Amino acid sequence: MKITLPFAALTFAALLPALASAQTAAVVNQPNVTTAAALQLADRATHMAAAQHMNICIAVTDADGHLLAFTRMQGAYAGCVEASIAKATSAARFAINTITFYDLARKENLAIGTIPGILPAVAGVVLKHDGAVVGAVGVSGATDLTEQKLAEDVAATFN
Repeated sequence: MKITLPFAALTFAALLPALASAQTAAVVNQPNVTTAAALQLADRATHMAAAQHMNICIAVTDADGHLLAFTRMQGAYAGCVEASIAKATSAARFAINTITFYDLARKENLAIGTIPGILPAVAGVVLKHDGAVVGAVGVSGATDLTEQKLAEDVAATFN
């Protein structure tokens, strides 16, 4: 059987929609917090912290743990910069609040902190939209309880 070029082109053109739908079926859109919303959350956090006379660092990441917004308040310790980012990153990448890792490390004496990316600390809180993790906030620069409460309060203002 001899296939002519026009016939082959028509056959290929007819298959294109099927191929395209097969390819898009293998791709998933991941919901993420927007940059605008991340900036608003960082701003809210600084206002909440200032009202409590706290000087903190706040980091907001997308669902993959990549930084979208960051604020270091005047007077916040330099070491809190990386800590707030690490808290948000850990919460987002594992889709779990970091206080869970903290409690596991304390109560069960697990070496959970040796697993790459897991940070057993307070104040890394996931952001959810319609049940899906879309990002996280990380707070550092105060006591454990006040950091955790502030991170939870900021996350609660999200959508």
